[in-house]
Amino acid sequence: MTDQALSIEGLEAKLFAMANEQFDSREYRHLFSIPLTLASARHYIQQRQHFVFNRRCCWAAVQSSAPFDVKGMIWEHEQDELQGDAERGVADHYTLGIQEGASVGLSPADFENSPPPGSVEIACYAWLHLARDKPWVEGLASSSILEVANSDAVVKSGGISRHMGNKMRDELGIGFDKQHSNAEHVVAELEHATLLSVAARKYGQTAEGQAQILRGARASLTVDRIYRGALAHEMEALSAATAA
Repeated sequence: MTDQALSIEGLEAKLFAMANEQFDSREYRHLFSIPLTLASARHYIQQRQHFVFNRRCCWAAVQSSAPFDVKGMIWEHEQDELQGDAERGVADHYTLGIQEGASVGLSPADFENSPPPGSVEIACYAWLHLARDKPWVEGLASSSILEVANSDAVVKSGGISRHMGNKMRDELGIGFDKQHSNAEHVVAELEHATLLSVAARKYGQTAEGQAQILRGARASLTVDRIYRGALAHEMEALSAATAA
């Protein structure tokens, strides 16, 4: 990063490019290449619940140190995640995951009795470190970039929810009408992905602010690749065991 600040449009273009590049990474390609079985889909959905809970902790940590106006942006973002949308009849996002789990034979008790493997736990600790211990702008970018990378409006091939939703539909015959979490995130991330762009227009005008945004985004995407790669390894083993 040079001492010369980018335009906001230039900064946004960099962030969007990073989100798209994530899907060309070895870890993402590996994850999407694995044929889904009921066993591997169950594992993915169970472990995603740890990711969802970690997101709530990370956003709360960023909110605690952010300026007043950004606290409001985060609260608005988190209302759907924590409370759902009563007007649309959509549950909170943790409950959505449990509802989606029913489509592959998971019960609520299965989520209560599924501790994260070490790889997932380490990734969650790393995201918490970025949210709690880095400057708030960096922490905001580290959480926001994951929303950006799940947005069909940003990622040319569709976000992670779109990719996994298509795999569940095409490989397991489970339509989006039963994929409560994937279907909702395909919609929600179109709006959630704009949070970072809105904040950057006020707090990302300087070269220093932009450096923090890019640093936080890069670090979070690195953690995300490790997380996805670990999931892919575990899911591949489950798929192989089912086929044997």
